[in-house]
This record gives sequence, C-alpha cells and structure tokens, in this order.
Amino acid sequence: MTKICCVCQRVENGSHWKEEYEFAENERVTHGYCPLCFDVIMAELMESRDDLASDVRVLPSSGQDSSQQALCA
Repeated sequence: MTKICCVCQRVENGSHWKEEYEFAENERVTHGYCPLCFDVIMAELMESRDDLASDVRVLPSSGQDSSQQALCA
C-alpha cells in the first residue's frame, strides 16, 4: 500500500518521500504524514499545549476540599 502525506502530498517510496510519483492502475493508497510535515505538526501541537497550560491558573482551596481546582482564564 502506498502512503501519501496528507499535508504536502509527497509519496513514500521505500525509505524516501517523492514529490512526483506515477500511480499504477488500481493502486491502493493510505494517508499519513511525511517526516517533515510530522515535525511541523508536532511543533504546532506542543506550542498550542504550552499556550493552554499558561492560561490555566490554580485557585486556592476553600477549606472544604483540600484538592486544587483549575480554572481556565
């Protein structure tokens, strides 16, 4: 089965990713990320996660419950 990057449309050919590829008739394909696009997507996800974490603040306990409560800003 041939893998196509869902972002840049490069095609995996063995251990290489090619921009140009001739498909055989009725060739089965699947989609995923090439290594370059995967790195970009993961960097964006990590940045988003860090941004969300910085928006969370911890409220002091009310005395009734010793657990901390998180509130999104």
